[in-house]
Amino acid sequence: MTRKLGYLEVIAGPMYCGKTEELIRQVKRATIGKKKVQVFKPTIDVRYGRDKKLYSHAGLTFDSEMVKSAEEILPLVLTNTDIVAIDEAQHLGEALVEVVETLLTQGKQVIITGLALTFDRQPFTPVPALMAMADRVTKLSAICSLCGSEAVYHKRVGAVRSKANALEPDPAFVSKLDASVFQARCRKCFNK
Repeated sequence: MTRKLGYLEVIAGPMYCGKTEELIRQVKRATIGKKKVQVFKPTIDVRYGRDKKLYSHAGLTFDSEMVKSAEEILPLVLTNTDIVAIDEAQHLGEALVEVVETLLTQGKQVIITGLALTFDRQPFTPVPALMAMADRVTKLSAICSLCGSEAVYHKRVGAVRSKANALEPDPAFVSKLDASVFQARCRKCFNK
């Protein structure tokens, strides 16, 4: 008997680069191909409402399950699931790495989106670790809000009062993540 191998793809980049849009595109194609797909997103992500849907900035949607922590994912994954998709990995913390390893051991295809860097250009746990163990990394860029060049960063530009730091945002902070607070920036324009 041949054992099915797991496969990990990480879709990373700055805010406004289309990570969730790419995830939705891939899971929609998988469902057309009759694959059993389960999609998860952190409950902290309420930018477009509190319902059980992924939303891209471009207006695309896909049904999802909401989880408070990475540990909640494994008990929810069904035996017959082919693909497990997880959006906004940076909000699920380091425990997500072990969860993903378990899913891969079970032979699941796992697709993850997340910010590789924080708004102050620090590695955003657990995304860099997931990128390092991935079979495939899709690194997207946005468009710089100042000059129109390729943007590999996002920068906090608005004055948001929050007790959270870049690595541990609180729900009130995450609900305000828009262009008035963050902008995509290229290397040249990041310090402007």
